[in-house]
Amino acid sequence: MMLRWWRRLGYGAKWLVLISILLGTYTIWWWADSARCGQQDEYSYHGICLMQIKERAERGDNAAQWAYGSYLETENQESEARIWQLRAMHGARDGLDLRGEMLGYCDRIPGFDARTVEAIMLRIAQSSPDAHLRLLQLYIYPGCGAFNLEKASAQIPLLTQCAHLTLVDYLNRAESAHHRVLQPTRQAIRSNMAICERELASPPPPGSTVREFMPVRRASLDALAHALATLGE
Repeated sequence: MMLRWWRRLGYGAKWLVLISILLGTYTIWWWADSARCGQQDEYSYHGICLMQIKERAERGDNAAQWAYGSYLETENQESEARIWQLRAMHGARDGLDLRGEMLGYCDRIPGFDARTVEAIMLRIAQSSPDAHLRLLQLYIYPGCGAFNLEKASAQIPLLTQCAHLTLVDYLNRAESAHHRVLQPTRQAIRSNMAICERELASPPPPGSTVREFMPVRRASLDALAHALATLGE
């Protein structure tokens, strides 16, 4: 019966049917593929994945709120993006909820003033010690009014994870500002290097605590050791 119906169709109608089938097949594949969030980021969220992220953000999922805000920003919907980003920042409960955006937006975007960002990080650090890495990064970030090398020095003994890249940045900022790095701080850096050595030998599971943007590498650790060794008295 289907064959008879197909034969009755004209050449143009057959092409329309084939195109409709192809478009339908592609649409089904696109929606099915869009459920795989692991292969997407804020530049490519779409379909089922995007709907899931928005739904999770509305339910209060902090990571989804940051992700959805970033997506809206790429779509030039800055006003709505800021709503979600501010909601994510104020709703932070542990170190992993403190994102790099809080540094980049500090004193550049309304709501992310230095005093507010610092207060939230200090609150989180009381119950989530890995947040001290974010505080150290905040205090050495030159574009933010929270920049304070004395406060940065005080964070170093409190670090619970390898911070080799951030510590190199700290030493560079200290050198530029002619800030003296005291012996207790130098010893705290050496203690952190011991943590780095352990992480280099046995990397921790991803996503378990606040991490630097790159895993520890021997070359980076050697660079920190060299920077520390060449410090003036």
